[in-house]
Amino acid sequence: MPSRILVLITATAAAAMALSGLAGDPRIAAAAGAPPPGDDAPAAADPPPAPAKDPRAPSAGGSSGAKDGTDLTACLDAECDVEVQSGQQIKIDKQYGADSVGVKRNGSQVTLTVHRGSAKMVTMLDAGAAHSSSTFNDLVFQPRLGKNGALILTISRT
Repeated sequence: MPSRILVLITATAAAAMALSGLAGDPRIAAAAGAPPPGDDAPAAADPPPAPAKDPRAPSAGGSSGAKDGTDLTACLDAECDVEVQSGQQIKIDKQYGADSVGVKRNGSQVTLTVHRGSAKMVTMLDAGAAHSSSTFNDLVFQPRLGKNGALILTISRT
């Protein structure tokens, strides 16, 4: 078990460095065991193409671009894309690993408080940053800013 945790920590640190742009520093890359920039390392593969939009999916709700608009009940099945406001509580069916998600917003910073019985997870994410997400009990929470600056939260199951 301890080696599994070490691998997870190492992978998480490498991903954080890559996202923050620090991986280009040869000293940091060497410390992480990666070849320094400019080495004859194989080029990274192109990212996979974006999935095609499901034609059966509901149209964008309002001008924010949220698939489910402001209908928070769409999140009961732990699969939704909704526009949320600070102070709202989103209910999730307990069978999916959480009871509710509290939302607080300060600019592009979003604090999510996920409740499951007496347990809770509090995470702060930047909705303005690409690929900002957090996971709790096989649920993935991804905030982003909508077309009109609204806060959109996508909840999905892994």
